[in-house]
Amino acid sequence: MISLRLFLSEVTAALRTLLGDPNARMTMIAGILIYSVLYPQPFVGEVVRDVPIVAIDQDNSAASRSFLRRIDASDQVEIVSAMPNMDAARDAFFRREAYGIVIIPAGFEKDILAQVPAPIAAFGDGSYLLVYSNIMEAVTTVARAVGAEVNFERLTATGMDDVQARASLSPVSVTNIKVFNPQGGYASYVVPASFVLILQQTLMMGIGLLHAGRRMPTGLRMWATPVAYIGLYVVWVAFTQLLLPLFYGIPRTGDFSTLLLVALPFICACTAMGFAIALLIPWREGVVFFLVVMGLPLFFLSGIAWPIESIPQHLHILSLLVPSSSAISAFVAVNQMGASPQDIAGTVQLQIILAIGYTALAVAIYQLSSPPRQQAGK
Repeated sequence: MISLRLFLSEVTAALRTLLGDPNARMTMIAGILIYSVLYPQPFVGEVVRDVPIVAIDQDNSAASRSFLRRIDASDQVEIVSAMPNMDAARDAFFRREAYGIVIIPAGFEKDILAQVPAPIAAFGDGSYLLVYSNIMEAVTTVARAVGAEVNFERLTATGMDDVQARASLSPVSVTNIKVFNPQGGYASYVVPASFVLILQQTLMMGIGLLHAGRRMPTGLRMWATPVAYIGLYVVWVAFTQLLLPLFYGIPRTGDFSTLLLVALPFICACTAMGFAIALLIPWREGVVFFLVVMGLPLFFLSGIAWPIESIPQHLHILSLLVPSSSAISAFVAVNQMGASPQDIAGTVQLQIILAIGYTALAVAIYQLSSPPRQQAGK
């Protein structure tokens, strides 16, 4: 009982040291709170709506006007003005008054009535993927709907039954259901995954700020210090994976006990890796610089921003040495998709291996380090 009380007092002392260091406090506490407020803000709208575009109606017919009204009625784009020619439309595009141009050429209605293809042209700003996809999807959807209606009228005019005509035009009916992300939104997709990487990077940066170039804890504090960081970040896991989704309306279906099953070894692995980096890079600025530079590549290598299947195999295997690379998918699988412990067993095992491996590496580096290096910066 006395040893437990002593151990808890060392854990408390480690937390007090963290709170007493302004740099570590800003990174491991204030930083996460700031990220929690600011990072999700650009994605609160979930999906891109009413992208401004301009229209050039060279046909000026009932069919062309109806076509443009249907495009404008979609929630994806908004026709902000009609332009007389391509030069005026291009000027509006480069002034950023519009991000797309739709052109209906002369003879549009005549071609439809003559039962020949009626071409239209659509231009979108390809430098913004979501904006471009909205423009093209809106135009394509209306074009297909108009085409189906025209063909339906032609078939029924020949005496074909309505049901047969519809079946002939659409023999296969597809129902699109967005599983795990009902809004089809970007926040539901990127925010939960990003915070796993944020937790890893802030934890390792904090360890670097507190221990790089300084004498490492010894005795009972050698074990109490990592436990203090792990306990703090278990709280942050609950905050970022439970409270934030609730606050921002992000769907979550997972069980917290299953989430802890992957979160605990993940935090242990990050803590061990943080101490190993702090021993390898014996100055605080170097640790922070290294982790900042590695942040974006690690996010892409996790398979969230870019499919794992499209990542070169040797890079994917190398990325598994970093806890977040496998943990991000496991966190998302549990929290957003309701994965069971069996589904994440492989990731949990990998995180345990990483925790043991980096702990052994940190101990080995510590033992091999010369005394002057251990005391540098003290």
